Amino acid sequence: MKIPNLETHSQEEALLSELLKKRRATVSFDGSLVPDNILLTILKAGIESPSGYNLQPWRFIVVRDAEQKRHLGEAAMGQAKVEEAGVVIVCCGDLHAPRSNNLDEVLAEAAKHGFSEDQNQRVREVINKTFNAPAGNAMGIAPDYAVWVNRHVMIAFTTMMWMAEALGYDTAPMEGFFEDKVKSVLTIPDHVRVVALLGIGKLKGQDKPYAGRRKLQDICFMEKWGENINLNEDG
Repeated sequence: MKIPNLETHSQEEALLSELLKKRRATVSFDGSLVPDNILLTILKAGIESPSGYNLQPWRFIVVRDAEQKRHLGEAAMGQAKVEEAGVVIVCCGDLHAPRSNNLDEVLAEAAKHGFSEDQNQRVREVINKTFNAPAGNAMGIAPDYAVWVNRHVMIAFTTMMWMAEALGYDTAPMEGFFEDKVKSVLTIPDHVRVVALLGIGKLKGQDKPYAGRRKLQDICFMEKWGENINLNEDG
């Protein structure tokens, strides 16, 4: 499916089926810059990711400046690849996404794309009922907001990672950081959670070897937990 309104670029995109076989988490980058048009394509791919009620709770902070990357690297447990990467995208989740101005803006944009007033009103009612209930209440109506946001941000995070790989860049997902320190460096408000860091650039040195994966039968089940899965590769 073609992603609309992405910046044009001359680089041919690789097939996802091939990338799945060869991608490795990059240990060290060579410091190569990521051009604006490539970065825009990656960010817009993240923005096009799916989210519950189209609330789009993700927020991305692009870190390119060398000094800022140095401070971010310190907050990320001293990982050298933070400074080495051409760019680091700090992926965050806004706990206020189901409320306030964000919901109004989401519904206004939906109206521009053909959603009727009645459709938007029904969405607003469902969201208000779901997200204004106490989190984790006994009725199970409201989600744990931090967990809900984390799930959605990781969808966008992964979409951007694969887009970067498809455009010929190497990536390093990073979950090792002190959230309070990252928030301090980037002046992130209290109602926003830092979910993960995505380093993007060009590999320096040798890539990591393939570490293998567990057998499908060990981790995939059919219909319920523990039931053997039996699928025919020939269809």
